[in-house]
Amino acid sequence: METKEIFVKAHVRIIRQKLYRFVCKECNLVAERICFPSQPLYCETCRPPKQKVEKPSSEAVVKAKTTKRKPPAKQPRTGVAKTTTRAKKAASAK
Repeated sequence: METKEIFVKAHVRIIRQKLYRFVCKECNLVAERICFPSQPLYCETCRPPKQKVEKPSSEAVVKAKTTKRKPPAKQPRTGVAKTTTRAKKAASAK
C-alpha cells in the first residue's frame, strides 16, 4: 500500500492509498487506479483527476491581512415610520 507523508502545521499525517482494479461504469473496461480507501467508479480517461489549485503566496496573504480597509459607509435611512406591535394590533382590531 502506498503512503504519502503530509506535514500539517504541527504534526505529520500519513495518508494510505491503495491500487484498485475495477470495471469502469462509463466505458465498461477493466482499469487500475490509485485512490484513498474508497472504491473508485470511473477510470482516469473517463474522469481525470482534478487539477490542484495554486494557493496565493504567503507574501500576498500577509499583505492582504495588513492592509487596512475602510468600513462601508452607512446609508441614510428612508423616511419610513416604524409602527409598534400594539399600534398594529389596535389597527387590525378596528
